[in-house]
Amino acid sequence: MENAGMHFFTEFLGSLILIILGNGVVANVVLKNTKGYKSPFLMIALGWGFAVAVGATVAAALGGKAHLNPAVTIAVVVNGWESGVGSWGLLPIFIAAQFLGFFVGQIIVDLFYFDHIKKYFKKDSEDFGTKSVLAMHSTGPQTRTLWVNFFSEFIGTALLVAFILAIGKIGTLPTYLGPIFVGMVIMAIGCSLSGTTGYAINPFRDFTPRIVYQLLTFLPFANREESADWQYSWIPVIAPMSAGVLVGALFLI
Repeated sequence: MENAGMHFFTEFLGSLILIILGNGVVANVVLKNTKGYKSPFLMIALGWGFAVAVGATVAAALGGKAHLNPAVTIAVVVNGWESGVGSWGLLPIFIAAQFLGFFVGQIIVDLFYFDHIKKYFKKDSEDFGTKSVLAMHSTGPQTRTLWVNFFSEFIGTALLVAFILAIGKIGTLPTYLGPIFVGMVIMAIGCSLSGTTGYAINPFRDFTPRIVYQLLTFLPFANREESADWQYSWIPVIAPMSAGVLVGALFLI
Protein backbone atom coordinates (compact mmCIF):
# COMPACT_ATOMS: atom_id res chain seq x y z
CA MET A 1 0.00 0.00 0.00
CA GLU A 2 1.23 3.49 -0.79
CA ASN A 3 2.34 5.91 1.91
CA ALA A 4 -0.84 6.59 3.89
CA GLY A 5 0.68 9.53 5.77
CA MET A 6 1.65 11.29 2.55
CA HIS A 7 -1.83 10.79 1.09
CA PHE A 8 -3.44 12.07 4.27
CA PHE A 9 -1.31 15.21 4.28
CA THR A 10 -1.73 16.05 0.60
CA GLU A 11 -5.49 15.45 0.64
CA PHE A 12 -5.80 17.53 3.80
CA LEU A 13 -3.76 20.41 2.40
CA GLY A 14 -5.43 20.37 -1.02
CA SER A 15 -8.91 20.28 0.53
CA LEU A 16 -7.97 23.09 2.91
CA ILE A 17 -6.82 25.32 0.05
CA LEU A 18 -9.84 24.42 -2.06
CA ILE A 19 -12.42 25.46 0.55
CA ILE A 20 -10.53 28.60 1.59
CA LEU A 21 -10.58 29.90 -1.98
CA GLY A 22 -13.93 28.35 -2.94
CA ASN A 23 -16.09 29.46 -0.03
CA GLY A 24 -13.91 32.54 0.26
CA VAL A 25 -15.17 33.80 -3.08
CA VAL A 26 -18.76 33.04 -2.06
CA ALA A 27 -18.31 35.05 1.13
CA ASN A 28 -16.85 37.93 -0.88
CA VAL A 29 -19.96 37.99 -3.07
CA VAL A 30 -22.78 37.44 -0.55
CA LEU A 31 -21.62 39.33 2.57
CA LYS A 32 -22.33 43.05 2.81
CA ASN A 33 -19.47 45.56 2.91
CA THR A 34 -16.99 43.29 1.18
CA LYS A 35 -15.16 44.46 -1.93
CA GLY A 36 -16.94 41.86 -4.05
CA TYR A 37 -20.46 42.25 -2.65
CA LYS A 38 -23.16 41.52 -5.25
CA SER A 39 -20.63 40.62 -7.94
CA PRO A 40 -22.06 38.55 -10.82
CA PHE A 41 -22.49 34.85 -10.18
CA LEU A 42 -19.81 34.25 -12.79
CA MET A 43 -17.29 35.36 -10.17
CA ILE A 44 -18.29 32.40 -8.00
CA ALA A 45 -18.05 29.94 -10.89
CA LEU A 46 -14.61 31.22 -11.84
CA GLY A 47 -13.46 31.38 -8.24
CA TRP A 48 -14.48 27.79 -7.57
CA GLY A 49 -12.79 26.58 -10.73
CA PHE A 50 -9.52 28.22 -9.76
CA ALA A 51 -9.92 27.02 -6.17
CA VAL A 52 -10.04 23.41 -7.34
CA ALA A 53 -7.15 23.93 -9.74
CA VAL A 54 -4.94 25.51 -7.07
CA GLY A 55 -5.76 22.95 -4.39
CA ALA A 56 -5.27 20.02 -6.75
CA THR A 57 -2.01 21.43 -8.13
CA VAL A 58 -0.50 21.82 -4.66
CA ALA A 59 -1.60 18.34 -3.60
CA ALA A 60 -0.28 16.76 -6.81
CA ALA A 61 3.02 18.64 -6.61
CA LEU A 62 3.61 17.11 -3.17
CA GLY A 63 3.06 13.62 -4.50
CA GLY A 64 -0.63 13.19 -3.74
CA LYS A 65 -3.50 12.03 -5.93
CA ALA A 66 -5.41 15.30 -5.44
CA HIS A 67 -8.93 13.86 -5.32
CA LEU A 68 -10.16 16.49 -2.81
CA ASN A 69 -13.66 15.06 -3.15
CA PRO A 70 -15.04 11.84 -1.60
CA ALA A 71 -17.21 11.29 -4.70
CA VAL A 72 -14.03 11.22 -6.79
CA THR A 73 -12.28 8.95 -4.30
CA ILE A 74 -15.11 6.41 -4.24
CA ALA A 75 -15.29 6.46 -8.05
CA VAL A 76 -11.56 5.74 -8.28
CA VAL A 77 -11.80 2.94 -5.73
CA VAL A 78 -14.81 1.38 -7.45
CA ASN A 79 -13.16 1.70 -10.83
CA GLY A 80 -9.80 0.46 -9.54
CA TRP A 81 -7.78 1.90 -12.41
CA GLU A 82 -5.22 3.64 -10.23
CA SER A 83 -2.58 1.57 -8.48
CA GLY A 84 -2.69 1.78 -4.70
CA VAL A 85 -5.59 4.21 -4.47
CA GLY A 86 -7.73 1.59 -6.16
CA SER A 87 -7.46 -0.24 -2.85
CA TRP A 88 -10.29 0.01 -0.33
CA GLY A 89 -7.64 0.20 2.38
CA LEU A 90 -6.79 3.83 1.59
CA LEU A 91 -10.39 4.97 1.35
CA PRO A 92 -10.70 5.92 5.07
CA ILE A 93 -7.41 7.85 4.86
CA PHE A 94 -8.64 9.96 1.95
CA ILE A 95 -12.08 10.52 3.45
CA ALA A 96 -10.74 11.56 6.86
CA ALA A 97 -8.17 13.91 5.34
CA GLN A 98 -10.73 15.56 3.07
CA PHE A 99 -13.19 16.06 5.92
CA LEU A 100 -10.56 17.59 8.20
CA GLY A 101 -9.20 19.79 5.41
CA PHE A 102 -12.61 21.24 4.63
CA PHE A 103 -13.36 21.69 8.33
CA VAL A 104 -10.18 23.61 9.14
CA GLY A 105 -10.36 25.53 5.86
CA GLN A 106 -13.89 26.74 6.58
CA ILE A 107 -12.85 27.90 10.04
CA ILE A 108 -10.11 29.96 8.38
CA VAL A 109 -12.66 31.50 5.99
CA ASP A 110 -14.92 32.36 8.93
CA LEU A 111 -12.07 33.97 10.83
CA PHE A 112 -11.12 35.93 7.72
CA TYR A 113 -14.67 37.32 7.37
CA PHE A 114 -15.53 37.27 11.07
CA ASP A 115 -16.33 40.98 11.35
CA HIS A 116 -18.81 40.66 8.48
CA ILE A 117 -20.35 37.46 9.83
CA LYS A 118 -21.03 38.96 13.28
CA LYS A 119 -23.34 41.57 11.78
CA TYR A 120 -25.64 38.86 10.47
CA PHE A 121 -25.94 37.11 13.83
CA LYS A 122 -26.51 40.10 16.11
CA LYS A 123 -30.17 40.70 16.89
CA ASP A 124 -29.81 44.50 16.71
CA SER A 125 -28.45 44.32 13.15
CA GLU A 126 -30.64 45.13 10.16
CA ASP A 127 -29.25 42.01 8.50
CA PHE A 128 -30.18 39.72 11.39
CA GLY A 129 -31.69 36.42 10.31
CA THR A 130 -30.67 36.55 6.65
CA LYS A 131 -29.25 33.46 4.98
CA SER A 132 -26.08 35.07 3.63
CA VAL A 133 -23.84 33.39 6.22
CA LEU A 134 -25.35 29.98 5.50
CA ALA A 135 -24.85 30.64 1.77
CA MET A 136 -21.10 31.14 2.29
CA HIS A 137 -20.94 27.74 3.98
CA SER A 138 -23.25 25.43 2.07
CA THR A 139 -25.53 25.15 -0.93
CA GLY A 140 -29.29 25.36 -1.13
CA PRO A 141 -31.98 24.90 -3.78
CA GLN A 142 -33.69 27.74 -5.59
CA THR A 143 -36.83 25.61 -5.67
CA ARG A 144 -37.15 22.86 -3.08
CA THR A 145 -38.21 19.90 -5.22
CA LEU A 146 -36.13 17.09 -3.81
CA TRP A 147 -36.03 14.78 -6.82
CA VAL A 148 -35.05 17.69 -9.07
CA ASN A 149 -32.43 18.82 -6.55
CA PHE A 150 -31.06 15.28 -6.35
CA PHE A 151 -30.98 14.99 -10.14
CA SER A 152 -29.14 18.32 -10.44
CA GLU A 153 -26.39 17.31 -8.01
CA PHE A 154 -26.16 13.83 -9.51
CA ILE A 155 -25.69 15.04 -13.09
CA GLY A 156 -23.18 17.73 -12.17
CA THR A 157 -21.08 15.27 -10.17
CA ALA A 158 -21.35 12.57 -12.83
CA LEU A 159 -19.91 14.94 -15.45
CA LEU A 160 -17.04 15.91 -13.15
CA VAL A 161 -16.19 12.32 -12.20
CA ALA A 162 -16.46 11.10 -15.80
CA PHE A 163 -13.98 13.75 -16.91
CA ILE A 164 -11.51 12.91 -14.15
CA LEU A 165 -11.68 9.18 -14.89
CA ALA A 166 -11.35 9.90 -18.62
CA ILE A 167 -8.11 11.80 -17.99
CA GLY A 168 -6.84 8.80 -16.05
CA LYS A 169 -7.75 6.47 -18.92
CA ILE A 170 -6.06 8.63 -21.54
CA GLY A 171 -2.88 8.84 -19.52
CA THR A 172 -0.91 10.92 -22.03
CA LEU A 173 -1.39 14.41 -20.60
CA PRO A 174 1.41 16.14 -18.67
CA THR A 175 0.69 15.73 -14.97
CA TYR A 176 0.47 19.45 -14.31
CA LEU A 177 -2.34 19.90 -16.83
CA GLY A 178 -4.77 17.62 -15.01
CA PRO A 179 -5.68 20.08 -12.20
CA ILE A 180 -6.03 22.92 -14.71
CA PHE A 181 -8.46 20.96 -16.88
CA VAL A 182 -10.45 19.84 -13.84
CA GLY A 183 -10.71 23.47 -12.74
CA MET A 184 -12.04 24.36 -16.18
CA VAL A 185 -14.69 21.65 -15.88
CA ILE A 186 -15.72 23.03 -12.49
CA MET A 187 -16.14 26.45 -14.12
CA ALA A 188 -18.19 24.93 -16.94
CA ILE A 189 -20.47 23.09 -14.52
CA GLY A 190 -20.85 26.26 -12.48
CA CYS A 191 -21.80 28.33 -15.51
CA SER A 192 -24.17 25.71 -16.95
CA LEU A 193 -25.68 23.67 -14.11
CA SER A 194 -25.48 25.70 -10.91
CA GLY A 195 -28.76 27.54 -11.30
CA THR A 196 -30.86 25.00 -9.39
CA THR A 197 -28.85 23.99 -6.32
CA GLY A 198 -25.63 25.98 -6.43
CA TYR A 199 -23.70 22.84 -7.49
CA ALA A 200 -22.08 21.26 -4.46
CA ILE A 201 -20.87 18.26 -6.54
CA ASN A 202 -18.69 17.38 -3.55
CA PRO A 203 -20.23 16.00 -0.33
CA PHE A 204 -17.68 17.53 2.02
CA ARG A 205 -17.72 20.89 0.27
CA ASP A 206 -21.29 21.19 1.58
CA PHE A 207 -21.61 18.93 4.64
CA THR A 208 -18.45 19.96 6.50
CA PRO A 209 -18.89 23.75 6.26
CA ARG A 210 -22.54 23.23 7.25
CA ILE A 211 -21.26 21.72 10.51
CA VAL A 212 -19.03 24.75 11.02
CA TYR A 213 -22.02 27.02 10.42
CA GLN A 214 -24.00 25.10 13.04
CA LEU A 215 -21.16 25.64 15.50
CA LEU A 216 -21.28 29.38 14.77
CA THR A 217 -24.81 29.48 16.16
CA PHE A 218 -23.40 28.59 19.59
CA LEU A 219 -21.28 31.73 19.78
CA PRO A 220 -22.36 34.08 22.60
CA PHE A 221 -23.75 36.76 20.25
CA ALA A 222 -25.48 34.36 17.84
CA ASN A 223 -29.13 33.56 17.38
CA ARG A 224 -29.76 29.98 18.51
CA GLU A 225 -32.73 29.73 16.16
CA GLU A 226 -30.69 30.08 12.99
CA SER A 227 -31.06 26.88 10.96
CA ALA A 228 -28.37 25.04 9.00
CA ASP A 229 -31.14 23.47 6.90
CA TRP A 230 -30.26 19.89 7.80
CA GLN A 231 -33.48 18.74 6.14
CA TYR A 232 -31.89 19.45 2.76
CA SER A 233 -28.33 18.52 3.66
CA TRP A 234 -28.56 14.87 2.54
CA ILE A 235 -29.04 15.88 -1.12
CA PRO A 236 -25.52 17.32 -1.70
CA VAL A 237 -24.07 14.27 0.08
CA ILE A 238 -25.99 11.28 -1.28
CA ALA A 239 -26.40 12.52 -4.86
CA PRO A 240 -22.66 13.13 -5.49
CA MET A 241 -21.65 9.86 -3.79
CA SER A 242 -24.21 7.96 -5.87
CA ALA A 243 -22.84 9.55 -9.03
CA GLY A 244 -19.30 8.59 -8.02
CA VAL A 245 -20.23 4.95 -7.50
CA LEU A 246 -22.22 4.70 -10.75
CA VAL A 247 -19.68 6.48 -12.98
CA GLY A 248 -16.81 4.54 -11.41
CA ALA A 249 -18.64 1.31 -12.24
CA LEU A 250 -19.52 2.43 -15.77
CA PHE A 251 -15.84 3.06 -16.54
CA LEU A 252 -15.19 -0.62 -15.88
CA ILE A 253 -17.06 -1.47 -19.08
